[in-house]
Amino acid sequence: MTASIPTAVQLYHFVDDLDNSLGFKPEIDLDCDNIILCGFGGSAVSGDFASDCCFVESRKYIHLVKYPDLPNWVGQRSLVVVSSYSGNTAEALEIYRQAKERGCRTIAMTSGGKLGEAARSNGDYTVPLPEGMHPRHAIGYMIGYTLAVIRAAGGPDLEERIRSIIPALRRYRDEVAFGEECLAKDLAHNYIGKVPVICSDRSMQSVAFRWKTQINENSKFVAFCDSAPVFNVCSLIEWANTHRDNCILTFLVGKDDEICNGTSMMESAIRTLEGSDAIYRVIRLGGESALENMFRAIILGDYMSVYMAEERGIDPAEVRPVMQMKEKLAKTRHD
Repeated sequence: MTASIPTAVQLYHFVDDLDNSLGFKPEIDLDCDNIILCGFGGSAVSGDFASDCCFVESRKYIHLVKYPDLPNWVGQRSLVVVSSYSGNTAEALEIYRQAKERGCRTIAMTSGGKLGEAARSNGDYTVPLPEGMHPRHAIGYMIGYTLAVIRAAGGPDLEERIRSIIPALRRYRDEVAFGEECLAKDLAHNYIGKVPVICSDRSMQSVAFRWKTQINENSKFVAFCDSAPVFNVCSLIEWANTHRDNCILTFLVGKDDEICNGTSMMESAIRTLEGSDAIYRVIRLGGESALENMFRAIILGDYMSVYMAEERGIDPAEVRPVMQMKEKLAKTRHD
């Protein structure tokens, strides 16, 4: 898929895309017992992120599916949201087929493709995504639309809280991506020649995963992610006692509130590493709430990955290896 909108423009308008999609109101009855968010690759991040936002407050079960198989308990009282920017992802088409077989209420979130055609043919509701973008940079729209669907289906209503932080997110974007100190460029430079390992608390595990995949796809470089408390229990001692000069830990530290209560675990991990041979960076996001910090971290990570690509002499928009892999997977599934 070739994007007609330049990468820099897509990155810059993430906050605007989010703002424009938050008020979306699906024009159908979404009464259901549970919400199943299905996506793969770049299209999976929005569901992952929305689920993290709603984790504490939701009284309706929200389940993520990142593999081409629905759990056996998903049925007619389930709302299945299938997200595929291109509409041609083989796994998304398979999930859609299974949802229809089971009689699930189904929504397609796509810019078109085979998924869009199938949804129209079956009379299923479609959330249209704008064309001309890279799937991974349509995340502003996809987060906003996903949260709107969750709200309409009886989940938490986060619209006003997110709208209230939009001005702060725009200021943060301009500061970390274009400011005099430019944290995004500084991080990108630090990562050259190192393998980034992104660490977060539970509330931001989707954001840590976003950093990993953006480094993979934009910077064409290996990266890993982990989250507390698993990181603290299973990995911390090894990092503290082993000199890893080819890796750099990055801690995303937010603020505790009703969504997040893991900051103390992150601070404990950082204190444990003090004086050790581990190479690490601590990113204190500085927002007024966990929700604001989650969005700040997306902005910072996205710009960092593009600046890292530029420093490595890599085109962040190049997607040929990914498309070749998808073609092979689709062929394997049909053989």
